[in-house]
Amino acid sequence: MGKQTEFEVEALVDMAQQLRALGAQVDHMDGAAAAFSYVRIADLVRSVWVSEGMPQSWTILDWGCGYGQVSWLLRRRGLTVISCDVGRRRAPESWPDLSLNVVYIEHPVQLPYDAGSFAAVLSVGVLEHVTDIEGSLRELSRILRPGGLLFVFMFPNRFSWAEWVADLRHRSVHPNKYTFRQTCRILSEQGFAIERKWRRNFLPRNLTGFSPKLKRLYGRWYREIESLDKPLSNLPPTSFLSGVLEVIARKYV
Repeated sequence: MGKQTEFEVEALVDMAQQLRALGAQVDHMDGAAAAFSYVRIADLVRSVWVSEGMPQSWTILDWGCGYGQVSWLLRRRGLTVISCDVGRRRAPESWPDLSLNVVYIEHPVQLPYDAGSFAAVLSVGVLEHVTDIEGSLRELSRILRPGGLLFVFMFPNRFSWAEWVADLRHRSVHPNKYTFRQTCRILSEQGFAIERKWRRNFLPRNLTGFSPKLKRLYGRWYREIESLDKPLSNLPPTSFLSGVLEVIARKYV
């Protein structure tokens, strides 16, 4: 983890603090441990892009882009990104680029894009919140070119110990949680072949509902947390209790 990572983590935390001052709920990136998750995702997408030999001119859809944090990170890595979301969000004045090139949609499922428009689609903590998961996946399949990639990140694990604690504290934002078997079945039924799957966040990142002071303290160790989390999240028995499921799936040709 070099200077670029440090800069991006600090920038995202700074953005989250500005958003919080505007009244936004930003538990998902207001600490360094949480913010690093987005840097990790951007690095992974970029590495897949390179390994697949995809031209940088091919387009990624950041579906449910939120404040545009992942779009910003991917653009910094030279990728072409279109961002969309269902609701307009206020961006801090110091981050004007996050409010640009966002397509705001009103329909809960339908997207305003032609069939085969995108080489890849990202769902970063989005798919679990839609009202019609099967319909949304069919729509994502429609706008992907044959052989296009669907990245599903931060999909809540039904057996997550952190989700169980959040439910007890009435802090969970995930009424629906999934197993890998369910996730693979849902994707397969809508025309996707699973290429890679893994677990993450046995060690929680967001600390939703905890104090900013605790988040700052926890965030000081985000590098060590990341180093420990990968084996804990993917080796039994702790892997079964990890926080999220993540998948790379390919649209059937």
